[in-house]
Amino acid sequence: MKHVLIAGGSGLIGKKLTLRLLEKGYDVSVLSRTPSGPDQYYWKPQNKQIDCPILDKVDVLINLSGAGIADKKWSNERKLELQNSRVGTNVFLFSLVEQMPNLKQFICSSGINAYGFIENKECTEEDPFGNDFLSQLVRVWELSAEQFSANCKVAKIRTAMVLSPTGGALSRLLPIVKLGIGSAIGNGKQASPWIHIDDLVEMFVFAIENDLDGSYNALAGNESNKELMKTIASVLNKPFWFPNVPAFMLRWMFGEMSLILLKGVKASNAKIVQKGFVFKFTNLKDALTNLLKK
Repeated sequence: MKHVLIAGGSGLIGKKLTLRLLEKGYDVSVLSRTPSGPDQYYWKPQNKQIDCPILDKVDVLINLSGAGIADKKWSNERKLELQNSRVGTNVFLFSLVEQMPNLKQFICSSGINAYGFIENKECTEEDPFGNDFLSQLVRVWELSAEQFSANCKVAKIRTAMVLSPTGGALSRLLPIVKLGIGSAIGNGKQASPWIHIDDLVEMFVFAIENDLDGSYNALAGNESNKELMKTIASVLNKPFWFPNVPAFMLRWMFGEMSLILLKGVKASNAKIVQKGFVFKFTNLKDALTNLLKK
């Protein structure tokens, strides 16, 4: 079996991906700032530090690193941090490529926000990047991943909102809905593409097992923000009657970052489906029931 090295393997997706790959018999190692196990190795990419003696055994390198897009307001300093935590880690990993003579594939996490905020259009991987900050962040993120293409195949997984009760956007929405005060944001019509965390993990496994190359949209559905919030409330048996959160309030609270709440992007998953990937969860209510009723 292939030896997989995961950078950012101690995060929400990385932990589940590590367990799934081990279940399937892969050798898995993890790069972490705080290694805590025999197959975890120290790295601190911003300081170009790494202590990983198994690089020569790596067949597949996966980079899931990246500071949370919505964790803080987008000051100029924060924007630089968001870029460095993505582009900088790819660049640092590429500087180690000569130490990985067996490397056959580099898989980079990416963002569904690549296309900008286009209403009434279902974007495909062939569409151009948008001009807003997030779209351009994805563009340079993927360009930094493309460095590996001279050495191996490069797959870029453009990930939508990951549904998980223990992290990400859903975990932040749950306390509000549980209080019975859930509501739509802005006009509520903006698309909120989503993917169940188990499907996302399986997509990374699928990328390895099918030697994928190129960009792939990772989403199962494009429901509106109103439909998303209403469905969460329904699954939790909570009321959904509060008025929409006004757009001006979000702009005042979050500044430019409010774009990711007030604007949406619809995207197509046809490319990955045509490759043979089968989603387990394509119905939003079924996905949320699976996650919230355990």
